[in-house]
Amino acid sequence: MQISILAAEARKKGLDIIGTGDVFHKQWNKYLQENLSYEVDGLYSPSKKEYNTLFIATGEVEDNEHIHHLVIVPSLKTGIEIAIEFEKRNKIKLSRYGGRPRVDMDASQLVDLVKEYNCLIGPAHIFTPFTSIFRENKYSSLKDCFKESTVKVDFVELGLSANSAMADKIKELWGYTFLSNSDSHSPKSSKIGREANVIEVDDVSFSSIQKSLEKGKESKIILNVGLDPRLGKYHLSFCYKCRRRIVYIHNPSKIYDEKFIYFEKENEKQFMISISARKLRCPACNGLLKLGVNDRVELLATTNKKNTKRPPYFDSVPLVSLISKGLKIKNPDSKTVIKEYNRLIATFENEYNILLNASIEEIRKENDYIGKKIELMRENKLEIIPGGGGNYGELV
Repeated sequence: MQISILAAEARKKGLDIIGTGDVFHKQWNKYLQENLSYEVDGLYSPSKKEYNTLFIATGEVEDNEHIHHLVIVPSLKTGIEIAIEFEKRNKIKLSRYGGRPRVDMDASQLVDLVKEYNCLIGPAHIFTPFTSIFRENKYSSLKDCFKESTVKVDFVELGLSANSAMADKIKELWGYTFLSNSDSHSPKSSKIGREANVIEVDDVSFSSIQKSLEKGKESKIILNVGLDPRLGKYHLSFCYKCRRRIVYIHNPSKIYDEKFIYFEKENEKQFMISISARKLRCPACNGLLKLGVNDRVELLATTNKKNTKRPPYFDSVPLVSLISKGLKIKNPDSKTVIKEYNRLIATFENEYNILLNASIEEIRKENDYIGKKIELMRENKLEIIPGGGGNYGELV
């Protein structure tokens, strides 16, 4: 990761502000302080001024129950202060865990600590199978996890395999702001900014962002833009051993094939319950079956009503994924794909303008396939083979 690349990719996407990530990692924080200039109230700009992208200090922390939490921090200096406090309280060196520290604190203790430093905090990728608050056989409510500190939780982050409509099946979450964040582990165009939040703020500052996101105040999220959940790596349930994904269909003609396990749709809910209770094994390899995000949400659901106060959520497909599919190139980061990506960005200013706003007619003039796919995407009519078991979903 380099600031210049992050800033350049953010502008291509159409992002005004991007999270630094890993603010509690001392070496990365040092690099950030050397390559970013303090701009205004908790926001930073690249020291080299080629790009006008702003950065806000962010980090992820794993608690003692292997639950990940997203923290938005008032300053880079505060990130170091919290890192030192983590090390002091836990008698560890955070560097042993890479960018995401693991601390011997439960969720409530973690929230209480970062709130002493005026941070925003919420559980990350809340439904994923391995390190989330709502994973299989873990918690079924925020209150169970955060106890008395639940009132201090500011937001929940949905993760790549869920959207607002799915999360709002849990009535408890109606009172929380939803964030859709990219969880990028590389600076590639296929990963940076693949999710975003459109936020109304009084001014461009940490304080205004904090005011817009804090629970108990009216959220000023205008739009969540997120990966179509079917593209997420953990959308469907799967076999932990062979990684086949589970699909429910009427009268399946076969039990499994190379990629999928087929269960009778009529008994869908009972299969979910059996998987959660670990009473069902993979028919292909006898491995342990694990609930994906979609099935876990169904088991946690407490309402079928629509939250009319929730801002819209746009299920998106990254532009590079559309281009690679159109060109029949498997790697979305190939030179040929990126060349066409950059050409379209130069024509339409940025990716989110293409996905959300640009005229379909104008897009089709530049690339007919992309224009047709974006039209289908805006109408929620894209055909996608859902992901699961660590495999991303695939465009048809």
